[in-house]
Amino acid sequence: MLLAKIEGTYGIDPTPTAALNLMAVTRAGVQFSVKYDHLTRQILDGTLSKVSGLNAMPEVQLNFAVEIRGNRTNGAAHTDISEGASTYKIEIDPLLRACDLVPTYTVETVSGNRDGYVIYTPTVPTNEGESVTFYYYTGNKLHKITGAKGTVNGKLDAGKFAMLDFSFKGIYNAITDAAIPSSPTWLNTTPPIFVNSGSTVGAYSPVFQSLNFDLGNSIARRDDANATTGVRGFLKINRDSKLTIDPESVAEATSPFWADLAAGTPRTITGLLGTQSGNKFSATFAGVPQGVGYGDRSGIRTQPIDYSIERANLSDAPGAEFQLKFY
Repeated sequence: MLLAKIEGTYGIDPTPTAALNLMAVTRAGVQFSVKYDHLTRQILDGTLSKVSGLNAMPEVQLNFAVEIRGNRTNGAAHTDISEGASTYKIEIDPLLRACDLVPTYTVETVSGNRDGYVIYTPTVPTNEGESVTFYYYTGNKLHKITGAKGTVNGKLDAGKFAMLDFSFKGIYNAITDAAIPSSPTWLNTTPPIFVNSGSTVGAYSPVFQSLNFDLGNSIARRDDANATTGVRGFLKINRDSKLTIDPESVAEATSPFWADLAAGTPRTITGLLGTQSGNKFSATFAGVPQGVGYGDRSGIRTQPIDYSIERANLSDAPGAEFQLKFY
């Protein structure tokens, strides 16, 4: 079981609970590991033997996947993201925010219209920015990870549930024996399937199977001799966002993929998911093609394209090139 909660102060455990902070992680599971710098003692004693040293500077790595879904509720008194209010934030809100994706809420035009939404866009934070504490229960033990910062990539495949893969680095805390919390509160919203999406590359609506995107955050460890373990925490130091899509090959007159590559022409790429308010998702990216090739999908000629996610113009708002919308 995995719990996650935004920290009020960087690295300080806000005590997530199974009633309020549960993450619905897929059965692919959680990959948890702790890496140390191993210090050896190599003394000139006339041998080639090492002398027992110490492990220092612990760093936790946490990887897991979740479904892309909203938090739709039924009935007249709906209480979900279609109201466009942080009161009804989506389940994975703390994960996205700890990837330095900032939410902007737009409330519904009229109460009951269910046309409100939230858009997450990347930012350069002050100091560490927002961070998350994880409680990971496995093997009759509780693993606490504080000060966690991360990145995310998405995978949208035709006829399947869309997925987000998260990767975090965080501060090690002593592992304790603990039972999995009883009576967790699960969100029952079923994720939409990636079909009938209306996804586009520029003005062109391609025939394609998959769209993959990668936020591409680089997370660095902050070493500090004044910190208890020598590790002060973690920072996002760079972002290199990418996208790939695999449309069927068409004539250049239909969509000029090769001409776009030669000219470095920016295109807006959109991926749309779901039809029910409160359980819809869209991903909108500004991309410049970096590579175009040919592939085969069940005997059908395809044209895989790699995009670098970049602002089309310097005057465009920073972060506008990468937008994740839940509505």
